[in-house]
Amino acid sequence: MATPSIHWTQEVPALRRPVMLLALDGFIDAGNAAQTAAMFLRHRWTAEVVATFDHDTFIDYRARRPTTVMDSGVLRRMEFDELQVLVARVDDSPHDAVFLLGPEPDMRWEAFCATVVRLCRDLGIEQVIGLGAYPAAVPHTRPVNVTSARNIASGEVLPTTSEVAGYTGPVGAQVMLQHRMGEAGIPAVGMWAEVPHYISANNHPSSALALVDVVAGAFGVSIDTTELQAAARAHEEQVNDAVADHPEAAVMISRLEAHHDEGGAAMQVPSGDDLAAEIERFLSDRGGE
Repeated sequence: MATPSIHWTQEVPALRRPVMLLALDGFIDAGNAAQTAAMFLRHRWTAEVVATFDHDTFIDYRARRPTTVMDSGVLRRMEFDELQVLVARVDDSPHDAVFLLGPEPDMRWEAFCATVVRLCRDLGIEQVIGLGAYPAAVPHTRPVNVTSARNIASGEVLPTTSEVAGYTGPVGAQVMLQHRMGEAGIPAVGMWAEVPHYISANNHPSSALALVDVVAGAFGVSIDTTELQAAARAHEEQVNDAVADHPEAAVMISRLEAHHDEGGAAMQVPSGDDLAAEIERFLSDRGGE
C-alpha cells in the first residue's frame, strides 16, 4: 500500500467496514477531552500502530522540537512527535476502528488532507468521526452535551448529539480535513463536547466520557467505562469543593443551571475570568495531592 508521506510499519489486517476516529492534538480541545477519549478507546480496544506520517513533511520542529536521550556521553536516540495510524478489531461491532492520532500538522494542510483522503480510500473507510471539545457557558452539575456537524457527504448526525447551531470563525486541521473529505465523497462528522468554561483548562473526564459514549453508539457496542466514570465523579467532587469556597462561583453556576434547565442553548461565556482562574488553580493544586 503506497500512500505518499506515510511509512507503513506492518501489514494492515483485513478490516470490517472500518470507521476512522480522528483526534489531533493542536487547536481546541477543552479539558483535554478529545485526547483523553481517544487514548481511552485506543487502549480499551488494544489498537496497534500500523503506520506513521513523515514528520519532516508536516511538523515544524521549532514549534514541536524533537527530544533526545543521552546516556554515559552517548546519544542513544531521537524522539519525534508522530502522527500515527492505528487499527483495532472491535468485538460485537460490524465496524473495526482506524485511529489517526498525534499532533495537528503545522504546515501543508492541503497535502495532509490529500494524504488522509487517499488513506481512507485505500483502507475502505466507511465513516470518519472527529473528536473535539470547546469551552461553553454550561454548568458542571448537568450532563455533558455533545454537538456535531457533518460534511456534505454524510447523512444524519449521530442521534445522541445536537447539531452545531451556527459558527463562523477559525478552525483546526480536523475541520478542514472533514470538509475535504466531503468533497471527496467520504462521510465525516465532527463531535465536540461542551466543557464548562470555568474549568476548561484542566482535564475534564466527564466530557471525555461523553465522547466515548457517543463513539460506542456509533459502533453499536457497549464499552466498559468504569475508570472514566470514577475519574468523572472524583473530578466533580473537587469542583464542588472549589465552588463551596467561592460564593460568586455558586451564583454563576446557579444561573447556568437555570438557563440549562429551561432548555436554553449554551450562553455566551460570561465574564469572571479571575474567578475561573481561581477555581482552575484550586483544581491544579488538588491534582498534585
